[in-house]
Amino acid sequence: MFKNLIFFAREDHPHIGGQAVIEGVMIRNKDIYSIAVRKPDGNIQVVKKDINSPVKRYKILKAPFVRGITVLIENLVLGIKSLLYSAQIAMPEDEKKDSKKKDNKDKQNSDIFIFLSMLPAILLGIVLFIVIPNLATHYIGIVEKNSPFLFHIIAGFMRLALFILYILGISLIKDIRRTFQYHGAEHKSIYCYEAGKPLVVEEARKYKTLHPRCGTSFLFFVFVVAIIVFPVITLLIEKFYPGFGELNLAIRKSILIVSHILVALPIISSLSYELLKLTDKMKSMIFMKILISPGLFLQKITTSEPDDSQLEVALEAVKAVL
Repeated sequence: MFKNLIFFAREDHPHIGGQAVIEGVMIRNKDIYSIAVRKPDGNIQVVKKDINSPVKRYKILKAPFVRGITVLIENLVLGIKSLLYSAQIAMPEDEKKDSKKKDNKDKQNSDIFIFLSMLPAILLGIVLFIVIPNLATHYIGIVEKNSPFLFHIIAGFMRLALFILYILGISLIKDIRRTFQYHGAEHKSIYCYEAGKPLVVEEARKYKTLHPRCGTSFLFFVFVVAIIVFPVITLLIEKFYPGFGELNLAIRKSILIVSHILVALPIISSLSYELLKLTDKMKSMIFMKILISPGLFLQKITTSEPDDSQLEVALEAVKAVL
């Protein structure tokens, strides 16, 4: 879900963020979110809903180095819900079947259906960005148990290369290109809001499509932090299980990959979130500008210049949550 835009509470603005969806934009403001979608007849449909966040019940989830994984899971679930809703609204009328409307709505509100919708994307991400780089690095002759840090530096570059190839590949799909335009519209509308300008197309049009707190930048930090955390996990396993290096290759790799998913990824997500938060606080420093520049470069692929009609949709989503 690299289209997510992550924002933090600011003194002069409430907490706000968003995501491009099918023919529209989702915007979140603390405990509410809105989805604005361009319907086939040209009108804009806007819906606003409450968010029942567990953070309100369990304060520990707001603690540093815990909140990152909380935000990631919440945004993932909210993103899937928003995509399912937008797909239903943006569908041409002649493709809708009255007998299926209620079933689709019921499914969209089902936690099980949301989980099943997320599962293929999660499995694809695990295979592309964990399993393939790990095995490919091994088979080019780098042995993880001998040089864990070198191993994961090379695997990290492979992971990043696969990610760039992946987003370049999907950008060739017409519907994805339109979603990338809505991604740009989302960023422009957020910039306009943060600047305190009137939320109109003429103002939003002036701003950039690249935003330093975009989920694409978050993913770049995930790739970098993984290079550090993954070898540490390997060293810890070897320390507490001295015979680990003598195990069969398939068993050893299976243990490492599972530990990367269940142990390392929550740590990596939390550290990456804190790093993103730090760059937001200190974004005027030259070092921080250098740090966020690769994420902005990746956004040149995941965002495109929107047209005025797309900006109009994004601005309606922002207005709905204010």
